Amino acid sequence: MQIELLSPKLIDVPSDAKRVSPDAIQALAESFQQIGQRVPVEVIAGTEGRYRLVFGAKRLAAATSLGIEISAIVRQSDEFANDAQIRLTEISETLYRHELTALEHSVDVADWCAIWRAANPVRRGPKPKQELSANSALNSDDETIETAAAFSGTFSEAAQRFLKISRRNVFNALKIASIPAELRDRIALDEGLADNQQTLLDIAGQPYERAARIVELLISGEATNYADAIAIIDQVPRANPLAAWEKLNDRFTRLKPNEQDAFFALNEASVMRWLAERKAARR
Repeated sequence: MQIELLSPKLIDVPSDAKRVSPDAIQALAESFQQIGQRVPVEVIAGTEGRYRLVFGAKRLAAATSLGIEISAIVRQSDEFANDAQIRLTEISETLYRHELTALEHSVDVADWCAIWRAANPVRRGPKPKQELSANSALNSDDETIETAAAFSGTFSEAAQRFLKISRRNVFNALKIASIPAELRDRIALDEGLADNQQTLLDIAGQPYERAARIVELLISGEATNYADAIAIIDQVPRANPLAAWEKLNDRFTRLKPNEQDAFFALNEASVMRWLAERKAARR
């Protein structure tokens, strides 16, 4: 195995590879121009000086659009037992890549924004701390809106869509990242809650003690959603107590697609029965 600079024209992409969106290509191309290619793609050396792409289709497309060489880890075909092992390598690279939850994405965007503000202050005065998520330096929604607009405006529209850093996205990220660090740490342990942007925004708008209680109720399962937690805290009757299936559905919708698929697999018999009954009812 070695790392080489290759012409994208020499790299063949498998016909079954996932298509790359134009936004992804443009956003990564802009990143290449600003900071260079940080992570190599992986290829297998073939015949006649050509290579087969294992993973890194987005990076390859970006380099192709710029007409530049791409850094690649070059492996030999004898490093793989067969085509199936090559495919498994590609799959594992995708599956084990960590997808950010709404909370993680917000903290990363907020920290990125804080670093940018330190170098490009929107308002006069002392520079903000570099870790905005640790102690927000923004004191009002107006200031947050202004900062979000200025920061997101430094990216192209394609990059904003691909990286989810439009003005609205950045505003929401700054609000969520303002949740105290100790509460964020607790939320992070519950992936369903950590990936529920609206609930995180609601929590961010509450005083610390109330927010802490909401988080406790949601993580423990005493409350099935934000409104339920508020009703418990305020000791008011719950307007419409949720049925068992509704409580399960609330949890289910927080799951990642692969987790939902696992649930379907475990309950395949019930799913097939339901589908058969629906089909019969339509006749």
